[in-house]
Amino acid sequence: MYRNILVPVDGSKLAERALTVAVTLAEQHGARLVLLQVHPSIARRTGGGGVPVRDPALDLTWRADQLRGLDRLANRLRKRTAVVVDAVFRDGETVPTILDEVAKQDAGLVVMVTHGRGGFQRFFLGSVSDGLMRRITVPLLLLRAGRAAAKQHEGASLFRRVLVPLDGSERAERALPAVQGFRDGQPTELTLAHVVHPMSAMAAAHLGQKPAEESEETYLEPIAARMRTTQQTVACKAVVDGQVARALMQLATERDADLIALTTQGMSGFQRLVVGSVADKLVRAAAQPVLLCPSGE
Repeated sequence: MYRNILVPVDGSKLAERALTVAVTLAEQHGARLVLLQVHPSIARRTGGGGVPVRDPALDLTWRADQLRGLDRLANRLRKRTAVVVDAVFRDGETVPTILDEVAKQDAGLVVMVTHGRGGFQRFFLGSVSDGLMRRITVPLLLLRAGRAAAKQHEGASLFRRVLVPLDGSERAERALPAVQGFRDGQPTELTLAHVVHPMSAMAAAHLGQKPAEESEETYLEPIAARMRTTQQTVACKAVVDGQVARALMQLATERDADLIALTTQGMSGFQRLVVGSVADKLVRAAAQPVLLCPSGE
């Protein structure tokens, strides 16, 4: 159960799209909702020749507008919901300030919309969600911009059907307690998914083995058996595919998943650009929201 849920906002309609989901989650958990707006230390405008110029007067005007906008947003939410809504305004660099505020507010979950930039655009422009993915110590729920934030099943709560990718490591399995805390004892349909690389499948086939079927029986099923309860059904699915993210997205569609939940590897910079990561690809391309769980490493 979460006591505090933090939502970073920046005055844009895009950022506010996370609030519908965040309010619903706060109501389900009986949590306090914290709206956080971070103001960069100095606003910039472009002078002659395209050179950025520090403009303290513009900064003060922009800061005052942001404060008024944050107060209006918080007041609108207070009229819509019975949960406690607090508005916090901070000056500083965006990602470090959000991380500091997560600790100060004792937030158990951060909910935000991501632009879904990728490749060189992400590398050169950067993104708040990318910075948080690599450094945050609590679950981070990312909702893709321009897509439905989440599906709501009639008579049920948000994110009832959850796909959890596992890769045989303890790190990947650390997403499972986070999913259970996220659902907080509500009826849940979990699918544990494992993607077998074709080279491994080929080697196993030479030995007369069926890697997908054996992965389901010997790896996924024992985990599923420990997790099944009257409120939580758990299915297992293993597939052979060289493109892990693509296979997971296909499985999420087949299982009609509302959410994909996984731990992250924390890659950054050129390592992320060249190698990529499953979490990064899912955040950019999956039709479902993605719950990123810290590995604790």
